[in-house]
Amino acid sequence: MPNELIKIEGSVLSLIYKNDESGYAVARVMLDDGSPLTIVGIMPFLGAGERIMAFGEMVNHPQHGSQFSVQSYERQMPRGTTGIYEYLASRVVKGIGPKTARAIVDRFGDDTLAVLAEQPELLQQIRGITAARAREIGQSFLKVSAMRSLVEFLARHDLPVYFAAGLLRLWGEKAVSMLERNPYILCAEQFGLPFGRADELAADLGIDEQSPVRLDAAILYELRFNMQNGHAFIPQDKLLPIATQLCGEALEQAIAERLEALRERGDIVCDPVGDRIACYLGPVYQCECFLADEIGRLRAMKLAPPHDLERRIRRQEKEKGIRYAEGQKQAMCLCFESGVSLITGGPGTGKTTALLTMIELIEGAGLRASLCAPTGRAAKRMSELTGRESKTLHRLLEAGFDMESGLLRFKRNEQNPLDTDVVIVDESSMLDLMLAASLLRAMKPHTRLVLVGDADQLPPVGPGSFFADLLASECVPSVRLTEIFRQAQNSDIVVNAHRINSGQMPDLRKNSGDFYFTTVRSDDAAVRTISSLITERIPGYFGIEPGDIQLICPSRQMACGTENLNRVLQQELNPPSPQKPEAYFGPVAFRLGDRVMQVRNNYDLLWRRLDPPEVGSGVYNGDAGQIVMVDPAARVLTVRFEDRDADYSFDELSQLEHAYAITAHKSQGSEYPAVILPVFRAPERLLNRSLFYTAVTRARQLLVLVGSESTVEKMVMSDKKTRRYSALRRRIRQRCADER
Repeated sequence: MPNELIKIEGSVLSLIYKNDESGYAVARVMLDDGSPLTIVGIMPFLGAGERIMAFGEMVNHPQHGSQFSVQSYERQMPRGTTGIYEYLASRVVKGIGPKTARAIVDRFGDDTLAVLAEQPELLQQIRGITAARAREIGQSFLKVSAMRSLVEFLARHDLPVYFAAGLLRLWGEKAVSMLERNPYILCAEQFGLPFGRADELAADLGIDEQSPVRLDAAILYELRFNMQNGHAFIPQDKLLPIATQLCGEALEQAIAERLEALRERGDIVCDPVGDRIACYLGPVYQCECFLADEIGRLRAMKLAPPHDLERRIRRQEKEKGIRYAEGQKQAMCLCFESGVSLITGGPGTGKTTALLTMIELIEGAGLRASLCAPTGRAAKRMSELTGRESKTLHRLLEAGFDMESGLLRFKRNEQNPLDTDVVIVDESSMLDLMLAASLLRAMKPHTRLVLVGDADQLPPVGPGSFFADLLASECVPSVRLTEIFRQAQNSDIVVNAHRINSGQMPDLRKNSGDFYFTTVRSDDAAVRTISSLITERIPGYFGIEPGDIQLICPSRQMACGTENLNRVLQQELNPPSPQKPEAYFGPVAFRLGDRVMQVRNNYDLLWRRLDPPEVGSGVYNGDAGQIVMVDPAARVLTVRFEDRDADYSFDELSQLEHAYAITAHKSQGSEYPAVILPVFRAPERLLNRSLFYTAVTRARQLLVLVGSESTVEKMVMSDKKTRRYSALRRRIRQRCADER
C-alpha cells in the first residue's frame, strides 16, 4: 500500500526538467528549514522563485537517488524583483530567457507580472522585443497563468489534474470561469466525471439545485450514460423519471420543461417511434437516419457481376482442391450483386474460406479491397488468415485528435473518402451506430460494403446493434452459413458452441480434446481451481504458457468476477519484487509486467510505433497490453499495445484495469489460444446464452469451464436478449417499403 503522504514547504530554486505538454517537472526546492530537495511530479508551468507547499512521498530513483514525488500541491507567484527574475529566467514563459528576464525586471521592477498580464505592448520598450514578440510573450504568460489557476482549482476541489490540458485546450484562460458557471461540462465523454461527483462540485460552487444548468446536465447525462449501455434513444416516458431521480422528485415538472427547451435548442431530437416518443442526442439521431438512407442507397446500386464468375469459382476449387458449399458460393458472389451484403455464421461454418475466396475474386475482377476490423486483435487475425493488410477501423479512417473539440475525428470522410472499391469488415457485430456511420461517410458513392460477423454474439458496447439490425430488417442481401465442416467437427469447442447457440446443453462429460468442464461447489474452490489451471495444470499438460491463457468472466463482481480474480492472478503470475517497480491508483498496484486493458476511449493519448516508425494519438476502450516500464520518480508508466507504446502519468491510471481476467464484453473481437470461463455464481442478468456463446467462441485451442452444471444450464436456457432502444431496423424497413 502507498505510504502516508508527507507535507513540504519551500521556494523553487531551479527547474531541472519540464514538459509543458504533460506538465511533468523536476525541480530543486529550498525547504523552509534550509535544506535542499529534489521534487518530481505533474506541476504544469512551475517556475523558479515560486513558493510551493506539496504533499507526496519520498522515493528512491535508481540513478538520481532520493526524490520527493509530488501528489498534490499549492503555490504562490513570486514576489520582489529577485523572485520575479528567477521565475522568468527559468523559461516558464515562452520567449523569455535569462537575458530578456533581466532586462524586463530592470525596466518594470515589482510591476513586471502586471505588465505581462495586462499591458504586454509595453515590452516593446525593451531593446530587441518587437510588437509581435511582445504579443507572443503576453499570450504565453496568460496561458501559464490560466493553467496555474486551473490546476489550483482542480486540486482545491479534489479533481484529477490531468483534466487541465483538455479544459485549457477547449476554453483557454476562461476554463476556470466556465467550470464555475457549469461544472457539469466535466460529465462530457472526454472527461467522464460521474454526474453525482459533478453535482457535489456544483453544490460547493453555490449552483442552485433548480438551475437550468443542472437540470439540462441531468437529462443529457442520462442519454450519454445509456448510450454506453447500447441505447440509441430513451423513450420520453422513461427519460423524464430517471432524470428526475438524479435531481429530486420535487423537480419533475421543471425537468419536463427543460427537456422541451433542449429540444427547441437542438441538443435533443424527439421523434415518434411506434407509439412512443424517442429522445435522442442530436448526433445519434443523425447517425441513425444517415445509416438508414445509406443502406437504402447501397441496396439500390446497379451492379453487373463478371460474366464468368461461376467459372472463376470452379477454378478456385480446382486450384485449392476443395468443394465449396452452396452457402459459401452465395457468400462469395454477394458483393458482385449488391452494394451492401452480410455474411454471418458461427465457428467452423467456412466464413474465413468464403471471405478469402471472395477477396481473390474481387482482385481478379480488377477491384481494390480494403480489409478492416473493429479491434487490433481482430485486424491482426484477419491479416494472418488472408495474407493481406488489414487495419483497425480507426486506422483505416485515419483517426485523429481534434484540438478544438477535444474529441475523436476521422480524416477520412465525405471530403476525403477512402480510395477503394470494396470495404470488407470482419467482426461486424461489434460495430455501433457512430462507428458504422463514420465508415459509410468515408466511402465513395461506388464503393461496396461487405459485413462479416456472428450475429449471435454480444452486441457492441456503443449504441445500437448495427449488424444484427441489418440482418433482422430482411432488406439487405445476406447469407447465413450453418454447415459445420468436417475439420471443424473434430473440435468440441466448435460443436458445443453450436449446441449452446441452438439452446442445447454442451457435452460436459467427455472431458477430452479441446473442451473440458470442472465441477466446483464453493467460491473458494472455484478460485483455487482457476489459479491452479493457469499456473500449473494447463502449462504442464498442454504446454500453453500462462500468458496465452485468458480468463473470461461473466461479471466484474463476486468471487468469480474480474475484480477479485485479477487480484488473485496478479499475485500468482506477477508477484511483488524489488526488481518490479509499481504505481498505485488508490489501493490498486500496477506493476512492471502486468497485463492491463484500457477501459475508456482516450483520443489524445499519444503512442509511438518503432517498426515502422510512427507517432499517433488515441487508445481505445478494450485495447489490451502489458506494462513494460514503470518510473516512480517520473510518475510515468508505459504500456505496450501490440506494436505501440503509450505513456501514462500516474494521475491517468483510472483509465487502466488489470487484464488477467476480463469480462465477456471486453473479449469481443479477440481470440486466445486457451480460455478459462467461470460458470458459477454471477448476477442473474449476465447468466445468458449470448454471453456464454461469445465467451466460448473466443477459445482457439482449449476451453475449460469451471463451475456448476446448473449454472451452465441456466445460461443455455436463458435466451432473453437485452432490449436496446434503436429504430434503425424500423427505418430501414420503412425505406424499403417506400421503394416498392
